[in-house]
Amino acid sequence: MRKYYCWVVLACLFLMYMASNGIVLNTFNLYLPEFAKEFNVDIGKVTGLAATLYLVLALPLPFVGNLLEKFSTKKIILVGAFGVAYGLYYLSTATSFKMIQLFVIIYPLFLCLVGLLTSMYVINNWFVKYRGIATGILLMASSVGPAIFAPIVGKWIKTLGWQAALQNQYILCSGLIVLPALLIYSHPSLINSSADGIPGTVGRQPVIDKISSKILLKKALLSLDFYMVALITAALWFCIGGFIQNQRNYQADLYLDVAESGRLQGIFFLFGLLGKLIFGYLGDKFSVRKIMLLSVFNMLLGCLLLYWSLQDSRWIIPCAIIFGLGYSGTFTMIQLYIIDLFGGAAYGTILGLLSFIDTLCASIGVAMLGSMRKMNGNYEKAFLLMIVLTVFSLLATFYINRRAQKEAMSL
Repeated sequence: MRKYYCWVVLACLFLMYMASNGIVLNTFNLYLPEFAKEFNVDIGKVTGLAATLYLVLALPLPFVGNLLEKFSTKKIILVGAFGVAYGLYYLSTATSFKMIQLFVIIYPLFLCLVGLLTSMYVINNWFVKYRGIATGILLMASSVGPAIFAPIVGKWIKTLGWQAALQNQYILCSGLIVLPALLIYSHPSLINSSADGIPGTVGRQPVIDKISSKILLKKALLSLDFYMVALITAALWFCIGGFIQNQRNYQADLYLDVAESGRLQGIFFLFGLLGKLIFGYLGDKFSVRKIMLLSVFNMLLGCLLLYWSLQDSRWIIPCAIIFGLGYSGTFTMIQLYIIDLFGGAAYGTILGLLSFIDTLCASIGVAMLGSMRKMNGNYEKAFLLMIVLTVFSLLATFYINRRAQKEAMSL
């Protein structure tokens, strides 16, 4: 059993990420119109809840990355798991808009301890040969959750009401978060196991030499690659986070009710699931930098279809398919890209800094896309902005790859 414990760890991370991010975070947008109706609040103010959630989630991430290098990862995960469970219980009992506003502050403070940053830190310790496919499988969780549960949540809201739907989510997600957290170990050496389930394979070593870690961190922060990657991922996360939390309003503009919207989001996240698996597999088989470029190009196609769907409803389902593949591909490859460039002793801190930038820009994306819709009456200009940012990411990724290729040839 210990030989293959890497897959147990991956399964536990998958269930936790599926519940905390996939089911809760990625179906939260379905509740926003319901909150607006229940508490007689402007839809723009309600959309701001998602922006606040992402903002609060972003702020602690640089510190979490540093904490992972200094303290027990398991203890950090357990604190986050119990905190997230309590946050879900609190939301399920909400009787005022102020309580929901408090939730979007409490929940992300604990979510950042069990979210993508911590999961990728553990994955990098447990996988080497199969790191790409393991990353793809982990990230599939954020699509599996809403692919299965967005239609269910949409139906629950329509038939039972939003509060009963939240109570169902609390019961389901708490079990999926807390129980797996008890089974996770941060490194194979802690249980005399090995990375990838292959005897003798060693994952990323725990940081022992603090001076070496600081030197690597300083080197990364002085490199052009760090800032280029920060710009690329910031632009992509602006689009990804912004669209996911605005998609219910986008679908409402297309005259879809909450149940129809849930079904369409199910298709979107189903193809997101496939995209993460496919791109994770390609990341193991081919150059991470080339597959990153391919994923951003796919994302651009999705943004174009999204824009066209506003004028012609025949593009709605093709958009859900292609954009689902595109966003999930970039989501997966961003993680592998960061490991490829900065996977050394300072990885946790660097990942924390980049995750902070990404999540902050996702928060800005949620707020800005919602504001542009309110200002213009639709998402046309907002989706044009997404196209521009994705084109920038494509060109910047191509530039980094060409630069790395020239440096390799000059050696």
